[in-house]
This record gives sequence, structure tokens and C-alpha cells, in this order.
Amino acid sequence: MANKIKVESFKQFCAACCEKEGMSKDNAAITAEVLCETDLFGTNSHGTKNLYGYIKKQRAGGMDFKAEPEIIREGASFALLDAHAGMGMVAGYKAMALAISKAKETGVALVTVKNSTHFGAAGYYANMAASAGMFGLALSNVDPNMTVPGARGMILGNNPMSYSSPLGNESIFLDIAMSNVASLKVVQARKDGVKIPDTWIVDKDGVPTTDPSHYPEEGAMQPFGAHKGYGLAVMTELLTGVLSGGAIGSTGEIKSWCFDPETPNNVCHTFIAVDVDKFCGADTYLSRSKALADALRNAPKAKGHDRIYMPGEIEWEKHKKWNDVVELPDAVADSLREMSSDLGIALNFEN
Repeated sequence: MANKIKVESFKQFCAACCEKEGMSKDNAAITAEVLCETDLFGTNSHGTKNLYGYIKKQRAGGMDFKAEPEIIREGASFALLDAHAGMGMVAGYKAMALAISKAKETGVALVTVKNSTHFGAAGYYANMAASAGMFGLALSNVDPNMTVPGARGMILGNNPMSYSSPLGNESIFLDIAMSNVASLKVVQARKDGVKIPDTWIVDKDGVPTTDPSHYPEEGAMQPFGAHKGYGLAVMTELLTGVLSGGAIGSTGEIKSWCFDPETPNNVCHTFIAVDVDKFCGADTYLSRSKALADALRNAPKAKGHDRIYMPGEIEWEKHKKWNDVVELPDAVADSLREMSSDLGIALNFEN
């Protein structure tokens, strides 16, 4: 079955689904834009595949599609928003837009959000800043799914973070979580009945294991680089849940967005925008960034390698490929077809 769809039709379909479930036209367009663009970058685990899950959570009472982010505190270079359990993409988009606006005046701005829900891929929001000619940073805390050195069980979220920096029509960007690997890879290994590297998860006693057969009922993800990933996950928690006065994952205040549909997610996000023009000047920043990129790409190649990628370069190549028509993985297309059937909204895949 063909999974190709025109990008514009793809976004219109997702927006229409959100509107039918009670979201405003503007917020539906924002949600569709964030999720569809995430798929265009090839990050399908955080794109439109999850939209039907958000709708189910809204129906179960764990989200409010009609909620609007509210500014609780504000200054020249900062703001605190309450998302009121609304769509995470809406809160994330509006918070970063506010940070960009403030940074144009003050040089640097930080906007933090509490009482939000899963906001998809952090990279989208960091790239918003890069598109505006700024350096952007986006962070979020999540429900506990990762252990920490010396502990057993799920103690801390693998709290994602992303940075993005302008580079012509593209950007240098990185979007990562603090665990060694995505949990879905462990789940897939369990389904396939294969062993995994002992750096992926720990067992119920907190000991690294190659056996995924008891995950996620037992055990937890391992942080990347041991104390390094652990430390960065704590930093993200400090800049999101602690700074906003919102929920903290390790204290049990954050629930899974997908496994607890009736319960508000309660995650927190933080967005930072830096107007590089106010520092060394936009032209200088871009020329020096290009010099950095060229130096890295032209570095001596290891045996068997003929190319060095900049962070984000692989994603940008995928995005260019899907400029007009995108081909979606089966799992994403199947979820969209199911949602289409449920809501009675036509999904126009190409023949």
C-alpha cells in the first residue's frame, strides 16, 4: 500500500483532525506544522504517528485541546507560561516564538513552561530560533524511564534537549535524549527475540543486561556516558521542572503521556533564544559557523569513510527529499489511516 502524500495535504489532514476534536484553527495549524515537519526530518517516532494518541488522551481527560498557554510572570528577557494541560506543540511553539521576540530586544531570552504535555521533537523549536537567525535551545523533562549510576529502577526521565544554530538556509542542530538508546529499540529487540548491548538497559537489580525480555515491566534505560548523561538530565530537570515551579519527574509528579491517558502529563519545557547579531554580528557569526563546518567536513577521514556529517545534516537531506511529497513509514501511515477512519476525515495518499 502506497504511503506517499503531498506535504500540503498531509498538514491539512492533521490540522483538520485537531479542529474536529475541538482545537482552534490557529492552534490546529501549529500542531500540524510541528508534527508534519518532524516527519519530514525523518524523526517519525515523534511526529504524526503520535497524533491519534494525543486525541485519545484528550478524549480520556488527560489533555485539553481548547487550552491556551497563559503568561504567569514576565520580564524583558524572560517569561513563565502555564500550558493548562493543552497540546504540547502549541505551548512549545508559542513559548519559543515569545523567546525569539524578546531576544530581538534584549539579546538573550528564556521562556519556561509548566503543566504541559508531550511536545514532540525538541529539534523543531530549536530550529525556530535558527530560522530567525538566532541560536536556539529547547529542553523538556519527562516521566521517569531511566536509571542513574548506583540506582535501580526508573529514577529520572531521559529528558531531551536540542540546540540549533543558523547556517544559511539550513542549521547545525542536535536533538537527543539522555538515555543511551531509544526505549522503542529495546521493545523491538524483545519482539524479535534478540539480545541487546549491555549498555542499553539495566535489569530489576540495576545491573546491565543483554536480555530485553522483561523490559519495560522491569529494569530501566541507562544514561549515555554514565554520569555524563545523568548530569545533563539533571540539568534539564533544573531548567524545566524546578525553574518553572512545575512538576519534577523524580518526585512522581509527571505521568506518561501515552500509558496514563486519563492523567495530565505535567511535563515542563524551557526555550532559550540568543540573538547572535547583538554579539559578533550576524554576518560574522554565519561566516565563522561556515568556517567551523568546513573544517569539520574536510577533516581527515577514517578508513572506510568518505564523508563527515555536521550535526543535523542527515536530517536536512531527508527534509529536502520530501519537499513536495513525503513517503511515510508503515507504522505512521497505519496510525493516520486509523485516525482518518475514526474521525471521518479523508486522508489523501497518492496512488
